[in-house]
Amino acid sequence: MSPTGHPQKHAARPSLHLPSTAAAIRAAIRPHRDALAAELDADPHTPALTPEEATEEEVLIARIEAGDGAPEVFVRCFSDKGTGWMKTATITAGIRIDDYLFEAANPVHFGPVRCRPTEKPHQTIKRHIWRVSRSRSMLVVEPDVSVVWYDDPRP
Repeated sequence: MSPTGHPQKHAARPSLHLPSTAAAIRAAIRPHRDALAAELDADPHTPALTPEEATEEEVLIARIEAGDGAPEVFVRCFSDKGTGWMKTATITAGIRIDDYLFEAANPVHFGPVRCRPTEKPHQTIKRHIWRVSRSRSMLVVEPDVSVVWYDDPRP
């Protein structure tokens, strides 16, 4: 509702809660990795990292904190296995370094959205969450953060 009591024609769409700037993505890497490590340590069925793996991960995280790597929002889109009418997406913000995406937050799931089965999944998802107007877009990122749209062939 507007201040005059009339319904708004174009209300702001709900946002996808992801870090949206390069600095926010970089700052969120270590706390997210620490939270994941604590979760994995609490699970008795998950094998622990070897010392070599732990050292390699720490070196990569140190490189990220030093400014290495490119901030990226990765949108993995797929359609349902049966008819192709339903499209879904998993959206992750992170830093891509050495062909690996270090997540800065838990992935956000969007969908399912109904559409024509002849349409590619990324076209449908992009139409629903990406707008030119920042106030109407659900996925808002700064220009220095790249957005990668990927059609996953498997559901």
